[in-house]
Amino acid sequence: MRVLILAVLIGLAGCTAPGNRDRAAPIAAIVSFDPARFAGDWHEVAAIGRVPGARWQVGAAPFTIATTKDGAGAARLVGPGRIEAAAFPAPLWVLWVDEGYRSAVIGTPDGRFAMLLDRAATMPADRLAAAREVLDWNGYDLAGLR
Repeated sequence: MRVLILAVLIGLAGCTAPGNRDRAAPIAAIVSFDPARFAGDWHEVAAIGRVPGARWQVGAAPFTIATTKDGAGAARLVGPGRIEAAAFPAPLWVLWVDEGYRSAVIGTPDGRFAMLLDRAATMPADRLAAAREVLDWNGYDLAGLR
């Protein structure tokens, strides 16, 4: 009986979400996401749950996502601001983009990772502060931001 209980507990431990996000916190993708405006080149300037630094290339028609770390592949919108991409093991949610589509925050609802993207190699301080607030609001642990 003890072996069975231990096996169940080990199995449940494997089902828990990664520790990068408080799963009790609400998370929301942006409703006004525009894939055409999101298309183009991005720099992954910071991340939680992964080493930042990837270059992203997003295509609009057809919608594709390619990164220097994750590979390339088809992507599709499965809801407003919600993306399934062949190159990623979890759904990507666009949590925020600035008015000019120069900076963005993308995360996974399970908390596996989150990324701060910018059109330039560095994100300006005002948009970085806004991105950090978005991560915090969505329950991400800012201590893991690299």
